[in-house]
Amino acid sequence: MSWASPPRAPGTPRAAPSPSDHRTHPSPKEPTAVSRSTIAVVGASPRNFWTQCAIHNLRTLNPDLDVVPVTPTHTEVAGLPTVPGVGALPEAPRAAVVAIRREASVEAVRELTELGTPDIVLVSDGFGERGDDLGRQLHAELIDVVSGTGTRLWGPNCVGFADFHERVCAVAEPVWLDAAAGPVSIISQSGALLSALVAAATEEHLGVDFCASTGNGALIGVAESISLAISRATTEVLCVYLEGISAEQLPVLVDAFQRAREAGKQIIVMKSGVSERGGRVVLSHTASISGSDAVLSELLREHGVLRADGIDELMRLATLSLSGVKPGRPHAVSILGGSGGAAALCSDLAERHGVNLTVFADETIARIRELAGPGSFVDNPLDVIGVKRREGDESVNSRVFADPNTGLVLMPWSVQLPSDSPEQAVHTWNWDDLARLSAEHEMPLVITSMAPVPVTDWVREYQARHPHVSVVHNLRLTFTALAKLFPALPDDEHTTGLETSDRVLSEADSRDLVEAAGTPVVRGVRVNPGDDPAAVAADLRPPFAVKIIASISHKSRLGGVALGICSTDDLPATTKQIEASVTASGVEPGTIEGYLVEEMVFGKEILIGLNTDPVLGKHVVVGLGGTATELANRSSTRRLPLHPDDAEDLLRAAGVTEHLAARKALTQLCEAFERGELADYETVEINPLIITQAECWAADAVVTRFA
Repeated sequence: MSWASPPRAPGTPRAAPSPSDHRTHPSPKEPTAVSRSTIAVVGASPRNFWTQCAIHNLRTLNPDLDVVPVTPTHTEVAGLPTVPGVGALPEAPRAAVVAIRREASVEAVRELTELGTPDIVLVSDGFGERGDDLGRQLHAELIDVVSGTGTRLWGPNCVGFADFHERVCAVAEPVWLDAAAGPVSIISQSGALLSALVAAATEEHLGVDFCASTGNGALIGVAESISLAISRATTEVLCVYLEGISAEQLPVLVDAFQRAREAGKQIIVMKSGVSERGGRVVLSHTASISGSDAVLSELLREHGVLRADGIDELMRLATLSLSGVKPGRPHAVSILGGSGGAAALCSDLAERHGVNLTVFADETIARIRELAGPGSFVDNPLDVIGVKRREGDESVNSRVFADPNTGLVLMPWSVQLPSDSPEQAVHTWNWDDLARLSAEHEMPLVITSMAPVPVTDWVREYQARHPHVSVVHNLRLTFTALAKLFPALPDDEHTTGLETSDRVLSEADSRDLVEAAGTPVVRGVRVNPGDDPAAVAADLRPPFAVKIIASISHKSRLGGVALGICSTDDLPATTKQIEASVTASGVEPGTIEGYLVEEMVFGKEILIGLNTDPVLGKHVVVGLGGTATELANRSSTRRLPLHPDDAEDLLRAAGVTEHLAARKALTQLCEAFERGELADYETVEINPLIITQAECWAADAVVTRFA
């Protein structure tokens, strides 16, 4: 058998074979049963980047493997004797790496399959992804050759797989070989990212079980690879880099998700191809369908699959998933602040990213107060000073680990990591005591340095002694990951949404103030208790918006708003329904001042919020309005007074350009809030300001007085 020149590394010049390279090889032997230690590398050459990497990885991870280069043009490659063809192999190999031209590779795969080779890595490209007739034909031949056999074909156009428990690294690219065997498997549709993912897992101190790149996945695509990985008893967490999934693979993917959940194994997905440009790159590279990102996110959520926004978060989520939460425990995080700065930063990060913090049990709070010194902050995050007792089961730390509402304990570490120097004995003792409490209470413990500080020999030894404790860098990254495992409960699960205050003006009064400041408001009338809504609103044009008038916020959550009322005849029934809804939510009937009936106006909706900071002074916030305000979380802020171009910049950031009426309304509101009709109020919020082609109107307004 002879082949054309094998694939080369980018930039490597093609060299014609020397006459001395064509030599006589020994006669082929009859293959025997599959060898667990023999690996064939087909297309091996000193100039073949892929095969050189494969040989190096195989021999470095496991020097006991018998790696056999297969080539008709060399008698020795990388110091190893070669055989001229697959038929000359001394025995059926445990695995084979094939990196030759596409036409010859199909025949090599055929021969290896007939030998019973369990795993074949086809590095060669130019099959289904190329889109030409020959590529499609060869792709179909590969499927026909391998289907129904016991052989697993990885690829084509992939870099291979590695089994760290079996110590076989059939990966044809540079890969981080210091990874220890462990519980995390990695599946990547991109061969180029596989090495980075393995290296990131190693940096995170995660042991790797199995990894593979799928390439074009003629028979084993990403869905099948996920299914294979979660079937391994040694895999507990599976990290997946996903570029796209075809409709044919979707049932296999969903089945794998379901089996992983039933087995208690966590799958974490990092998805590319979100942007239009990214989607085009993915399609050209993997010949798969990128699909709708929002729909994919919902599919993942349905099956308990976590989604990471980068490689670092992917691995941090794996770390936290392995920490585990004891069954029956709440998914809530308790933070041992350790210092005022650490506690404050953790509090900010938890709120910004939406982490569910533990609400300590009353007994926990009472006992910590007994142990804490004056000036301590006894809440979550804890900031306890002057502790009366640091050790034992009645210490502050012990009370947190024993708290029934705690699911995971986080210790942010604000100084250099402990070492075995005498002056740090209090720190090393503290860490050992934390590990003891974690084990005794079966409570996950994560120690996170505030910054990437040097890791000491003592910490490395500590991690070896206490593998149940996660020691990681980057506090912000830890919180972004915690937010996906321990998401904060929606507001309506913490509170009914009922917030009443004599500081909050009714919407009718708020509208009057906003209108006095020069901002047009949509046409509307006030309906007092006992009035006939249909008669009062007779001059208005439907459809209507009907809102309760009361000193409460979040009216819509309480059922205090009705939209799209099409006739004045429907107004009496609408006001009665609103009254029933809000009183059922806890609003006293006597606090209802009436109802506001407004004409509905349609256009682009933005929010304008004016606020007063006790230190930084008055400022304005402009963002998307209506229901998009909290969902999009897109806004811009300026301190007052506005500079000449600020109004235009703020509106442009909210998607409004060159709109004279909107600019005038924003400018006048800011001037009135700074030194005019609204200057004596703490906040003014218009949500939404509705913008049509040439006009704008405030449709909803809330004004609050200073406390």
